[in-house]
Amino acid sequence: MSLERLKQLFMVGALGVALVGCSSTPTDESAGVSTSDSVSQTSTGAGETASLAGQAEDQAAVNEKAQQIADAFAALHGKRVHFDFDRSEVKSEFHDVIKLHADYLSINPDAKLTVEGHCDERGSREYNLALGERRANAIKNALIAEGVEPARIDVISFGEDRPLVEASNTEAWAQNRRGEFVY
Repeated sequence: MSLERLKQLFMVGALGVALVGCSSTPTDESAGVSTSDSVSQTSTGAGETASLAGQAEDQAAVNEKAQQIADAFAALHGKRVHFDFDRSEVKSEFHDVIKLHADYLSINPDAKLTVEGHCDERGSREYNLALGERRANAIKNALIAEGVEPARIDVISFGEDRPLVEASNTEAWAQNRRGEFVY
């Protein structure tokens, strides 16, 4: 059983304990209450029970939403966009990655994203910083096209300063030309 599932079960159990603890018990003073007062108290108790049931349903919906957000976030792990040499256009093969991130941002309205632009070691430092920024902005524009609010996305360029692979060959360069998503 997953940790998230155990958390959900614990929350439901805690809610049940809270509901039982909040139930009212008759006192000695209520023993002399007339029949009409008793009916009034019964209908009020039913309203409270319905209210508590509604709260339990609300909590279940909150738990389900939290699980949905957690699952979507887990699906994003390791998803990045790679670029061709000296290019900043998002390749069509990475549109599904953009869509996954846009979907996550749509279900999690509190999330903000920083898109990092990276380059390989070839080219001057200044050129690579500018290229990294163009790459990050290309990803940002693709996210905006998917419906993400621009104010929720920041961009930064690291140029060649943070390589993913510490080698100097064609495969390493291809891996280092990328856009990273940081929440």
